[in-house]
Amino acid sequence: MVEMDKVLAFLEAKKRGENPSQSWMQLKNVKLKDGSIIEELTIDDSPELEAKLVEKVFGIHEVSAPTPVVKLTLLLSEIIEKYCDEKKLLKAWTEKSAIENRATFDLFIRIVGDEVFSALEYAQLQDLKPKFLKLPANINKVKRYKDKTIEQVLQMDDVKPMARNTQNKHLNRIHSLFLWAVKHGYTDKNYATGLPVGKDKNPLDARYPFSNADLKELFESQKYKDNSFHREYQYWVPLIALYTGARLNEICQLHLKDIKLVNGIYIFDFNEGAEDQRVKTNSSNRETPIHSKLIDLGLITYINQLKLIKETRLFPELKKNKNGSYSRRPSDWFREYRKEQGVHNRSKKVFHSFRHTVIDHLKQKKVTKEIIAAIVGHGEESVTFGVYGSKYKPEVLEEYIEMLDYDVEFTKFHQD
Repeated sequence: MVEMDKVLAFLEAKKRGENPSQSWMQLKNVKLKDGSIIEELTIDDSPELEAKLVEKVFGIHEVSAPTPVVKLTLLLSEIIEKYCDEKKLLKAWTEKSAIENRATFDLFIRIVGDEVFSALEYAQLQDLKPKFLKLPANINKVKRYKDKTIEQVLQMDDVKPMARNTQNKHLNRIHSLFLWAVKHGYTDKNYATGLPVGKDKNPLDARYPFSNADLKELFESQKYKDNSFHREYQYWVPLIALYTGARLNEICQLHLKDIKLVNGIYIFDFNEGAEDQRVKTNSSNRETPIHSKLIDLGLITYINQLKLIKETRLFPELKKNKNGSYSRRPSDWFREYRKEQGVHNRSKKVFHSFRHTVIDHLKQKKVTKEIIAAIVGHGEESVTFGVYGSKYKPEVLEEYIEMLDYDVEFTKFHQD
């Protein structure tokens, strides 16, 4: 149902020069006052002709089509800027998320062109998903792809498609852009519906926990025995991951003030309290008891030495990169160290495998999923546990942390 006052309001606004991007209104199957039908009526003319049109159809009272179509002329790049600006103002993204979203949208523009956004409908997006499923990782960065068109890249013989989860992240970001655009009136519907492909369910693409044999190779190496690492983080970061299940960057960004004594229990306070700290989700903010093995190996002594020389971070040698993360150097180092110790040919075993090792270890000891989620910072799916009540206190979690025991001979930390 389209009332006449809406048509008149549109015309008056147009005469006043308001909303210049809204240049025309289209109605279909219009019933006039004399009972006749106009299949399609477009209001996009001179004021004089529009006045005659209004006079002719003043008796309009029924339209079978949806509400008026408003044409917008903003380009895809302009919509992206508005979207990203709002996310920045609302602080909805971390620095890394902003960079990753920008990379996705740069690729989106390369595929469909910088077209008028409101013109991007199903027909224009039908090839988007198939192309994403064939494109290689880091196409915006790798030199051999950077100066080529999307079609040229797709015609190359030795292109390995990006991982399924990476594909899904790209497509989900485009889907979210369209959802936002619909809400703000830049398009009439979400034409990106159905783009996301979901997580790869292939077990071969999963991350596997380290076996005890792996742990012996990693922690009974000559470098651990001699304490011959070049940097302190090389000794401590893998060990902290092994006894907390924490993510790599959660460990690397720790401040000394994040190691606390609470009710007689030393804890890691994983949080985003400082400007240079961030966590994956709200549930990632947590207090995890420090395992007695880490204390025995000299962690608290190491921390006290840092305090004596006025340091503020647990690993002051690590610097934040442009993505807002402290984990790049440790990640690169551990990959090479893992290969040196002979763990490079074992499928899907990476630094993140420490997290899986902790989860699997506790699972085999029949620890509940709620306790495991609290330790490693996973979201709680249960409404009862996720919405009601406080988080588990360190004194509750301590006994479960102490269940992490490995058949490995560790060497105590010492500094020259």
